[in-house]
Amino acid sequence: MQEKLYATPCGKIHYWVNRDCGPAAITLVFLPGLTADHRLFDKQIACFEGKYNLLVWDAPG
Repeated sequence: MQEKLYATPCGKIHYWVNRDCGPAAITLVFLPGLTADHRLFDKQIACFEGKYNLLVWDAPG
């Protein structure tokens, strides 16, 4: 997974992306709730990495 940043007026959004399967592959998007962060999906990432493209993000704040 590669960490990236996206700047918004409300703060920076940290997100992680894995596009190893190519542009035609299905992309799974993981969105943690307000009291969690990307680490909530560590086991899912381990399971799906290499099978699907993945996107996981943390909301600003």
